[in-house]
Amino acid sequence: MKTYKRIVVLAAIFIFIGCGICNVWAQDDDWGRGGDGERDGDHRVLHIQRTVTTSQIDFPQSLFMYHLLDGANSNGEARALKGTISLKNHSSEFSEVLWVLAYWKGECPVDDQSLAGANVIWTEIQKNPTQSEDTLSVDLHFPNPLPMTGCVGFIFAGGPLVKGAGAVTMSADLNLEYKRSETLTNTVIDLSGEYCFGQNWGCQNATTNENDGFAVPIAMPAGHLMELYGSISDSTFDGTQNFGPLPTGEVWGNTNNFYLLPGGCGKFGSNLNSQGFPNPVPLAKLNSWLPNNAIHLESVPMDYPITQSGTSRASLTRQIETFLPYPVKVNARDCVVVIYGKKGNGATDNETQIHAVLAP
Repeated sequence: MKTYKRIVVLAAIFIFIGCGICNVWAQDDDWGRGGDGERDGDHRVLHIQRTVTTSQIDFPQSLFMYHLLDGANSNGEARALKGTISLKNHSSEFSEVLWVLAYWKGECPVDDQSLAGANVIWTEIQKNPTQSEDTLSVDLHFPNPLPMTGCVGFIFAGGPLVKGAGAVTMSADLNLEYKRSETLTNTVIDLSGEYCFGQNWGCQNATTNENDGFAVPIAMPAGHLMELYGSISDSTFDGTQNFGPLPTGEVWGNTNNFYLLPGGCGKFGSNLNSQGFPNPVPLAKLNSWLPNNAIHLESVPMDYPITQSGTSRASLTRQIETFLPYPVKVNARDCVVVIYGKKGNGATDNETQIHAVLAP
């Protein structure tokens, strides 16, 4: 949970642990077989295995570069991403990590610290408000392949948020399945955002009104919408004075809804603050702004029952992979709106790291 824009820019703060920013030649392992039973040399696996432990705050970042195929001037397509990611707190303070997969065109940069020239194709957010190790499975398949080149970067950024907190260990063990491609046809659109409820600061915007929500408008290029993928993480904080209060009552949670608005963003596009983030508005009013021809793409409710202890401290994370039943035509300047809402009381951090695949 940051008070500044994080993705795609992330933060220009890097942590140099072990490799820090590395250029490594990837191991291209055959994983597929052609129809005749022979090895299909165009199908490859990049095995990404990285671990960093840090006590540094301010969202430190690690970038690992991989040279695949024939470099950044060669085209490829990502077909699957599988494995595990984990976030271990060595103390009870709140922590988080953002996982990112990106590629570069034209030339592999020696050090693109701001990711200004990068094309992000996958992100996942992971939060942990307790002294524990949280391990998540990643199992994404891309029948509508993601574009990539032979210059791939794996980035993760995060750790403790409060000075003096204990160390945090972030680990990834992932396999990226990919193949050569003649051209890059599909486009990946970022639909991510982060909003805080139950406290008046942090995230991209925040509100203490339990009836409020946030609606993020994203103007779209022309194409055909095929798929939504990524993750959603709705988390409490750690119950300390550094953050808002823990939820009480019977249940807490959040709602996450994705809509396509033909013709433009309407009132959602004008409800932005000076930083370009949406202002809080009563959730019922936001829903009333949806036009009759809005297409409801996905709904992801997240609920967590509160035990007899009276408060809850937990993180709810769900992998999302929604294949639309048919390609949805998108005209230039049509709008995807992501609406964030809250259930229950207390302070929560509601974040989506969702991307959309747009075919020609």
